[in-house]
Amino acid sequence: MEDLPPDQINSIATGYRSLARSLNEFQMTYWPNFSVEQHLDLNAYQSSLLNRAQDLQGMAVRPAFTNAHDMAIRIRQATELAKSSLKKIRNLTLALNVGAIAVALASYVARADLRGIQLAIQELGELVKMEEGE
Repeated sequence: MEDLPPDQINSIATGYRSLARSLNEFQMTYWPNFSVEQHLDLNAYQSSLLNRAQDLQGMAVRPAFTNAHDMAIRIRQATELAKSSLKKIRNLTLALNVGAIAVALASYVARADLRGIQLAIQELGELVKMEEGE
């Protein structure tokens, strides 16, 4: 098992912050369409992603993987997929689910839970396919 090197940690953390920003932009775009509870959910997703980024960079968590380089690439690709999907998604429920899965992914990364990471990446891909199919 190898720890993620600092450049990969910074890349993943930057991806989390960027995704939190994209969730915020989505929220602002569709502000009147969300219920109060949905606004609270989106705010929680954004906060959680920002906290996970801080935890990674502050070394509060130190995830280690068998092949850290490849895992970092997969995590960044999934984060970018989530971010880019928010620019296309018009279905609010799908967008909320993208946010929830992104938070789950970040949580699994913090715990170095390989199975959880794989599941979150798979679910994210399925959500994107659902949007493309609408």
